[in-house]
Amino acid sequence: MTSAEIDEPPSLSKLDLIRRFLQATGIQERIDTGSFLQRFALPGTPLFTRLLDGGAVPIDAVMQGTRKLEAAYACHRQIWQDEYETHINWEFTETELQIIVAFFEAPEGQHFLEGRWRMDAYISTNTEELVEQIIAEAERASPAPD
Repeated sequence: MTSAEIDEPPSLSKLDLIRRFLQATGIQERIDTGSFLQRFALPGTPLFTRLLDGGAVPIDAVMQGTRKLEAAYACHRQIWQDEYETHINWEFTETELQIIVAFFEAPEGQHFLEGRWRMDAYISTNTEELVEQIIAEAERASPAPD
């Protein structure tokens, strides 16, 4: 299936569907909080290292980094809102959104979203050793640095 590739602004009814889609799928919460940036506060990131170098202990560095990212994100939040709304408008017709939103707002749609998260989590746990094996095989097949 291809994108609807709609460039004109959405009607008020379509904009309502777009916003309901964002809410029902949990995307709106990520836009509102900027939680998608949290990974940039984790150990190994430049922000984490900078906070450690400034005297923070590891757990505090993660928490401080997260708060600093949230504060820096706040003034840019509307950009993410606009980007998502524009893309969803471009991607789907209003009729498609009516069907999609009805599904995600229904108990079955919410079950799908929750079940998908659980499925990904369980499978990641159950295949952790296999992933390590795959990485080891790839490393063995890679030339050693000089």
